[in-house]
Amino acid sequence: MQGLAEIEGDPFKAEEAKRKLEREISPLESEVKARTSGVRGNSKGITSVFGNGGAHSNGSADYLFGNRSHYAPPSLGGDDIEYGEFSAPLTEMEQRVRDSEHLLRETQALCAESEQIGAATLETMVHQREQIERSSNLMQQSLENTEQARRIMKEMASRALRNKMVLYCMIALLLIGNAMAIHHLWTKK
Repeated sequence: MQGLAEIEGDPFKAEEAKRKLEREISPLESEVKARTSGVRGNSKGITSVFGNGGAHSNGSADYLFGNRSHYAPPSLGGDDIEYGEFSAPLTEMEQRVRDSEHLLRETQALCAESEQIGAATLETMVHQREQIERSSNLMQQSLENTEQARRIMKEMASRALRNKMVLYCMIALLLIGNAMAIHHLWTKK
């Protein structure tokens, strides 16, 4: 993660990765060193933690490393120490330490991948939030337009009612006028 942060050029991520490395990996490294120094002086201490490597190893080895007979860690340049044409096979403890290192690297890669997926998800959520805000603004504008249309319709209805009343009044006045004219004509005869 620290390497990814340095490549990205983000000093905050690089510092955070460095702190995580110191906080999480350093205790494991010191424990492994303490255990490996115990191998030289007392092989019994290592066997009690990692098992004897045979078929009857205790649960601690399986808990720490699982059954690694099927596991093939990624190669990072060879598993044996080479001296010219000859290579010395690794001891069981060194192999387990290397397996642990490989597992830690894989875990770090998975963490970095999870971080990238999280960042992509966050970016998608930001876009979706913007879309929701735009939709909300459009809906608010539509509601305002609807309210304005409602006011205009009420105004038009009240004007139409007023015009109808004026027309009815004019018709009534004309009828009254006609009736008076007819009555006046009938009274003169």
